[in-house]
Amino acid sequence: ELYNGKTKKMKITRKSLTPDRPTEKILELPIKPGFKPGTRITFSGEGDEIEPGVAEDIVFVIREKTHDRFVREGDDLHFRIKLRIADALCGFNRDIVMLDTEPRIKRLNQKTPVSNITTKVIAGEGMPISKQPGKKGDLIITYDVEFPKEELTEDQKEKVRAALPADDDMHV
Repeated sequence: ELYNGKTKKMKITRKSLTPDRPTEKILELPIKPGFKPGTRITFSGEGDEIEPGVAEDIVFVIREKTHDRFVREGDDLHFRIKLRIADALCGFNRDIVMLDTEPRIKRLNQKTPVSNITTKVIAGEGMPISKQPGKKGDLIITYDVEFPKEELTEDQKEKVRAALPADDDMHV
């Protein structure tokens, strides 16, 4: 809801001292794309009446739910990709299903090796910026390269060493 925006209806019950003022009311909260946690939406005079004709304000504070694929950091979205070591070395294709209301996929076609410290930034694919309609933060992709859990056999070690370029400068 914070990505695409939405109008959320909230039913409230309030104390009323004025006979023609209903005790129940439905308020419509305009959730704009990109609202940040802590954003306040205030409805002036819609709360409990403290004396006839004088009512308190109702304030709603935006909270953010944890998402199963993305982590929000300001206007940026972070996405973590788990990879086998072979894919990290040889390249891979991954489809990232974005958060738009209409299905949209961002295809990642990685041809160069990546590691656990590699970061890829895709500008303009993060969270909408509520105060700048049409603009978005960045999508920041990090990698979680899974190494073999078992010791490699001598034959496997030889094949890996043979496949990788020898670099005598790496020995200190």
